[in-house]
Amino acid sequence: MPAEPELPPPAPLPVGERYPGDGPLRPHHATCFGCGPDSPCGLHMAMVRDGDVVRTHLRLDGRHEGAPGFAHGGIVATILDDLSGELLLVLRRPAVTARLEVDYVAPVMLGRDLVAEAWVASIDGRKYRLVARITDDGRTVATSQGLFIAVGREHFEAGDPDRMAILQDPVAGASGGPVDATTGGGGAGAGLGGEPPTIVGT
Repeated sequence: MPAEPELPPPAPLPVGERYPGDGPLRPHHATCFGCGPDSPCGLHMAMVRDGDVVRTHLRLDGRHEGAPGFAHGGIVATILDDLSGELLLVLRRPAVTARLEVDYVAPVMLGRDLVAEAWVASIDGRKYRLVARITDDGRTVATSQGLFIAVGREHFEAGDPDRMAILQDPVAGASGGPVDATTGGGGAGAGLGGEPPTIVGT
């Protein structure tokens, strides 16, 4: 098995009325494969903010199988990528994955209670360096270190502009409305527009 990589510590996430506080976070959108509750074949990850970390609990089953009894490596990468993207929702900055390096430290088994968490390592202009980890009973089984690039609304309009209104406001309550289409974009790492916070990793 590969050695567990040394990961940078979490940088502080911003706090205040403009940013989601501790507790449940809204999905990127209802049909997002990773976190959307209405995705027919998705992972349905329910994510929460806990201080400077975003976290989810999940259990994989036969729909996510690679080798018999093992989770498919692509599903493992999807968990890490989508959870990292939720950080960008907390930061209220739409961004996309430019690079994701995954270390498969140990097999990720089906039917296990897994915990995945992600945090910001650093922000440099449009470049967001994000870290994520999956653990099984406290033992690290997979990690990722990713580079995400902030983009404008026009990036997502190239997909399905008629569905832009489904993107969610991360600070709205359960009955809150969609993001104002003039203020931001969404997708993996959906968020709102505006000036990004300044975060420098240690």
